[in-house]
Amino acid sequence: MKKAHILLVVRPAVGGMYRHLHVLINYLQNDFNFSVACPTEQINAYQNLPCRVIGLPLLSGLNLYYDYQSVKQLICMLQSDSIQFIHAHGFKAGFIARLAGRYCKVPCLVTVHSDFVQIENTRLPAVYLLTERFLANWTAEYITVSEWLASKLISMLKIKKERINVIPNGVGTTTKNPLPPLTLPFPEETVLVGTVARLAPQKGVETFIRAAAILLPHFPHARFVVAGSGPLLLTLRQLAKQLGLNEYLLFLGHCEQINSLLAKLTVFVLPSLSEAQGIAVLEAMAAGCPVVASSVGGLREIIQHKRNGLLVPPGDAKSLASAIQTLLLQPRLAARLAAQGKLDVARFSLAESMRKTKLVYERILGGRLEDR
Repeated sequence: MKKAHILLVVRPAVGGMYRHLHVLINYLQNDFNFSVACPTEQINAYQNLPCRVIGLPLLSGLNLYYDYQSVKQLICMLQSDSIQFIHAHGFKAGFIARLAGRYCKVPCLVTVHSDFVQIENTRLPAVYLLTERFLANWTAEYITVSEWLASKLISMLKIKKERINVIPNGVGTTTKNPLPPLTLPFPEETVLVGTVARLAPQKGVETFIRAAAILLPHFPHARFVVAGSGPLLLTLRQLAKQLGLNEYLLFLGHCEQINSLLAKLTVFVLPSLSEAQGIAVLEAMAAGCPVVASSVGGLREIIQHKRNGLLVPPGDAKSLASAIQTLLLQPRLAARLAAQGKLDVARFSLAESMRKTKLVYERILGGRLEDR
């Protein structure tokens, strides 16, 4: 039987969304043929995957000229290729995908990632919400990665619950070639506290750095690590310098060897101000690392306070430092939380996430949108 051809339309993707797309294509390549339409500058990010890659003049914000060009290009693809449906990732990708899909009568599935954060940070959030409410009529179904995100779709966009599939991102083994171990400029026995996050405002890395400055006088032999890249890198470096952390805090930049890093950490921290789910927390739990995270969004669906991790108020450096200190001073508690976390993360299975996504694909391909 000939495999169905699915077009993935992607806004500028980094962090969790970028990794999710790689997993999606690798996992489902035997069941479906994929093409990826992404911003032209990100073509190289997908060229090693088993898919066709097409560049679009797609920007993060609203730009009528480039958005129109992107829609035209998608329409040409839909008319010339045997594409059965479109899977758009994010509201911006969904904007152009649904316009093209509507014109060509091709159904469109939309996965919502961290889009509500981006909407709230725009100058005209009401315009984005009104546009999305209208485009909801041209959307076959939605996928969200958490119940919290589904509740946002329901409350802010008035999407009916039965049109939303909650499919959390999962963790597990992939076919990717193993990477060499990560080498850090610290002795193996160093107390190491770290975070893995995109260096963007919503990730709250500033709070982590301020918490490190609070902790350092009490733990002078501890060291701190920030893995990730993003627009706030220079700002965060300057903050670390101002707080006297230059010799104690390491900025790793973009890091592929996440598992190797997690294996070295004494405590993992995710200080997000907003988080749709928090796949970095899942990876830390799977690695057996005790976790401190902000009590926001989808993180509250993963971490149960004092059972499998610790939750703290977002943006509160003193509370974050206090929670980290608790785990450093109470190794038995840290070990118990880590062990429970490793057990609990089993319900976030990568294979199960992909199985549920495949079912959504098959339902849309079969025209059985009411069959849920």
